[in-house]
Amino acid sequence: LPVLGSAVAFARDPYAFYDDVAAHGDVVRFSLGTVDMVGVLHPEVIESILVDGFDRFRKPDQNGGVDVLSEGLLLSDGEQWQRQRERLQPMFYRERIETYAETMGEYAAATADEWASADGSVDLLEATSTYTLRVLGKTLFGIDTDEHRQAVRAGAEAIRERSSESPVTLEVPDWVPTPGNRRYRRGIDRLEGVVDDVLADQSEDAGGDDLLSLLVDADGSGRDGVGQDDDGPARSEREIRSQLVTFLFAGHETSASALTWALYELGRKPDVAARLVDEVDAVVDGPYATLADLPELPYTGQVLRETLRRYPPAAAIFRETDEAVELGGYRVPADTFVVLPQFHVHTDERWWDAPLEFDPSRWDDVADPPGDRPEYAYFPFGGGPRHCIGMRFARMELKLALATVARRYRITHDHDDVGQDVGSTVRPDETVRATFERREQ
Repeated sequence: LPVLGSAVAFARDPYAFYDDVAAHGDVVRFSLGTVDMVGVLHPEVIESILVDGFDRFRKPDQNGGVDVLSEGLLLSDGEQWQRQRERLQPMFYRERIETYAETMGEYAAATADEWASADGSVDLLEATSTYTLRVLGKTLFGIDTDEHRQAVRAGAEAIRERSSESPVTLEVPDWVPTPGNRRYRRGIDRLEGVVDDVLADQSEDAGGDDLLSLLVDADGSGRDGVGQDDDGPARSEREIRSQLVTFLFAGHETSASALTWALYELGRKPDVAARLVDEVDAVVDGPYATLADLPELPYTGQVLRETLRRYPPAAAIFRETDEAVELGGYRVPADTFVVLPQFHVHTDERWWDAPLEFDPSRWDDVADPPGDRPEYAYFPFGGGPRHCIGMRFARMELKLALATVARRYRITHDHDDVGQDVGSTVRPDETVRATFERREQ
């Protein structure tokens, strides 16, 4: 359409829109508003962007209209991103992540007990966000997030709504008092209030070894909000705050969405639930799943793997070309906006049989995803040097939660064929309410 381009078609049905894009090939040009884009749909071309030609692409100059994330690991680029990644990576080494397992299992059991004791059904997305926020707060920040939960959720909703908007909407300046701009500002103000409180508390509690301490006092230079990196450049307070917002948002929102979808599928797939329960009952001997249990829970891992295929927590990856490049036989100019849509590639019939069917058994006897398919037919955590830094954290958190909940409760609900709300994350397009009935042990 004039001016709007394909924005209306995408907003109406993202899956149908990308099916139409795919009918034109694997590297296809289209526009959303005044933004020209290239959709890349073939795993080999996707790999060439994320891995082989990593240094020829950058994070888009646009920040999705979310300035509070612009200095954080998710959206930073170049030397700033490299410095941040090297600084934060030790917090996500396998050995460090494994020390969080006890907290993850314990919190999963306690939070599920709260769901079961609720008067009636619970909103799955709200329920799972309570769990993932608690885990995030305790393990990475050393804080209790319960008192801040509503404010963090308000901020997360504001960020998701803004980052999911089309470029047509984003062309409206922030200062214009549209309903969307007012909602965004209210949510961000509440989230920034949480950051204020967390930083104030941290200034009184020096010497920690959590992520927050690492951000605030990278080299022991002081706790005034402005640290000093080993290579000299001062890290601004704005960057520290942006990192906090990034981890508070991305660190719980994506995991909550994934766990919501997994519990939804268990509630409507009795055969999947039965096989999962049989495995968990044979392995887990205690109130919650533990680190030692994980190697003995392959089907639990398959349920999680299938959840991340069918409902990837991040809907798409965006890049811009630093220079003119060749993609799948086509010349793509410098400064071109490139989109890699996981939600479409993960349901492409070329790589997946019955791709819209939730079927964990498709992963039977598959040691390493995606099996005999092209490697980037499955990339829920991205790939290459910029793969999600929290990948190990999220996988362990979700697997422990899934096993713990299945060990303790039977999940029931009346929802079927729930659609996907494709934005910056992939959520149910309706509120899914479920009940948790205590199982006989």
